[in-house]
Amino acid sequence: MTNQIKKLLTALVLIILGCNKSPAPTDYLQFAEVKYNKEHSLDEFAADIQQHYLLPGMAVAKINNTSIKDVAIKGWNKIKNGTSLNNTSKFNIGSCGKSFTALLVATFVEEGRLSWETKISDVLTDMQIHEGFKNITIRQLLSHTAGIRHFWSDEDVFEVAEAIPGLNGSAVEKRCVFTEWNLSQKPYFEPGVYQYSNAGYVVVATMLEKLSGKSFEELIRARIFNPLNLSSAEFGYPFINNDEQPHRHMRRYIGGMGITLDPELRLIDELFNPAGNISLTIEDFAKYIIFYIKALKGEETLIDYHLVQELFKPVVDTEKGNQVGMGWQIIYIDGVKTYGHTGSDGTSRSVMTIDPQTWNAVVFATNIGDTQAEIALINVVIELLELGNAV
Repeated sequence: MTNQIKKLLTALVLIILGCNKSPAPTDYLQFAEVKYNKEHSLDEFAADIQQHYLLPGMAVAKINNTSIKDVAIKGWNKIKNGTSLNNTSKFNIGSCGKSFTALLVATFVEEGRLSWETKISDVLTDMQIHEGFKNITIRQLLSHTAGIRHFWSDEDVFEVAEAIPGLNGSAVEKRCVFTEWNLSQKPYFEPGVYQYSNAGYVVVATMLEKLSGKSFEELIRARIFNPLNLSSAEFGYPFINNDEQPHRHMRRYIGGMGITLDPELRLIDELFNPAGNISLTIEDFAKYIIFYIKALKGEETLIDYHLVQELFKPVVDTEKGNQVGMGWQIIYIDGVKTYGHTGSDGTSRSVMTIDPQTWNAVVFATNIGDTQAEIALINVVIELLELGNAV
């Protein structure tokens, strides 16, 4: 790996995971190696991206204002004996799913059952909560400023049952145990300081489950998937029940497109669904982003657009002028303000990015999770949103 690539990847991880440094905006631009020619089709650009970065499969959608301008899907569901991907192929979007959880909270705020400043202790009244967490609010949980442990390392995620006693039963029961265990501990970080945390989103889900008597999964389907007509959306990995869906790739043969991961390995426990474990087609991913563009423009949506806009308001600043909202991040690329998020479980990668100056947007997903896929993701965003052309 070249020093330049190491520098970029370190910088990107710092932004995504919330460390206390971030790159200068121009650090991204030198890695847009594959150029997008507007005179050519998105399909040609996607083919170039897939071949240049040796991605097993990928899908991308370009959005203009409130319509899908174009969609391109390339590659295979798995390297050996694979089938071609198509418009029914579903990609796991990882932490991009956090925006679904934040939007779900907005539906409860709209009903008056919660506010952004509702405290953990206001809802989870029957739990033993450490003094350091009693005044933590939903806004802090959704903006990664609650002081709760990260829970994003492989050890934390895939060995969670070994770390937390009594973690069994239904998804709701496991989330309850997970939440109480975390809240009984001393804050892992100073509340108010940005430290990216999957655990905070599980706590939010537990609060919603306590209020409603329904599972997080039921709530998302009833309040987000169905109203927005995201008919393909589901939790987990679709290939488990349909072998033709995209499989995951984590490492590569030398010079190759990736090694297909054993389907039974690295399966994320359903308790983490609120932190991001949603799969859907690229078209539904794009439709989901169009909902936000409408809300950001002040158009009437199924959820009060004022509440949706609240998700994009900065809660905490990071270095170099980047900021964190609720389920969304505000990142400046070559001087251009963008709203977005990335997602990965280490075996796939996704990104959603909105340019509020032009109301153009991009969603991208691939079924490999290595650093090369990360660079492909950056290349796609920069080129399709023309961020390298900013003055």
